[in-house]
Amino acid sequence: MGNSIKDLKKEINYIFGEVIDEVRYKQLEKPEIGDDKAEAVIDEAVAAYEAFYQKINQGRKAENKKQYFKDLENEINQAVQNLLDKINSL
Repeated sequence: MGNSIKDLKKEINYIFGEVIDEVRYKQLEKPEIGDDKAEAVIDEAVAAYEAFYQKINQGRKAENKKQYFKDLENEINQAVQNLLDKINSL
């Protein structure tokens, strides 16, 4: 991921935007997917995005910033993978 806080924010904007787009594409491919199921995944993606954005801002105050952001990147990657798994199971 990014080398700076600004880059990391841009990347989570892009990544979570792509996750939401993927849900929409999945709905187009499979019209039988209910709006409720798709909206639940989108809501989860938005909530994760907002939580990570706050964690990025909190990281400015961390003692060991390098480790904090490395752990945060791993957490983001895991959250995105979980969302992709949910999308694939729709």
